Amino acid sequence: MPDPHRCGSGTAVAHGGAWVLVDCGRGVTQRVAQAGLDLRVLRAVMITHHHSDHVSDLGTLAITRWVAGASDPLTVVAPSGPSTRYANGCLDIYENEAFYSQAEPSSPSRPAIAVVPFQATDSSTLVWAGDDWLVSAALVDHRPIEPAVGYRIEVGGRSVAVSGDTAVCDGVARLAHGADVLVHEALRSDLASAQSLQWNASARSVGELADELGLREVVLTHLLPPPLTAADEQAFVDEARAGGYAGRLVIAHDLMVLEIASR
Repeated sequence: MPDPHRCGSGTAVAHGGAWVLVDCGRGVTQRVAQAGLDLRVLRAVMITHHHSDHVSDLGTLAITRWVAGASDPLTVVAPSGPSTRYANGCLDIYENEAFYSQAEPSSPSRPAIAVVPFQATDSSTLVWAGDDWLVSAALVDHRPIEPAVGYRIEVGGRSVAVSGDTAVCDGVARLAHGADVLVHEALRSDLASAQSLQWNASARSVGELADELGLREVVLTHLLPPPLTAADEQAFVDEARAGGYAGRLVIAHDLMVLEIASR
């Protein structure tokens, strides 16, 4: 829900002066600016699924990147289907005059998006590579929203798995195996409906998965219901701990920066 402290879904992974983004929901472009991330060195955007809170700022991001001086199209990696259709068409509604005199004279006449589609599978499959970056994807369980995927981003000898929206499933386990950090959505099972928990993960189930995989660090995000107090946040932590996880556990906040140390 609209909240000045919480934008839509978006997780940036930065390394060596470049970065990639997983999902681009409401307000992500503004958060990118607040975080001081240079849009001109954004390598790619990975879309997990076509729910509006994961894609609605994509056009704004592409436009803002073009205004900032990027001359190449924004690369968007997404599973074939509704996500790629949205990415391919989200700038089409704008007439050319909508961009008149908004960028440098040397820039292309309008922003553009280059979609890299892939067929999502249950296996962890390489879907994009650039310089030192390797990005793999696997199907996750967010039915009836299909296809939905999670991603594993590897760069500089480190790895981050991002679940997207999903119940705990084999796809997330494959992506997170051996990862330095797992970023996973979480619902409080004592407050969420049984229906919601059929297609989203409880904090306890995330804790159980993290314990089973022996993960070093887990970040809980996409928190429902949104925590309003420190006690609310602690309830998410307590539920994940009840699943058996004893490693580092972080409750995500907008603009939070986490450094992954080398092993």
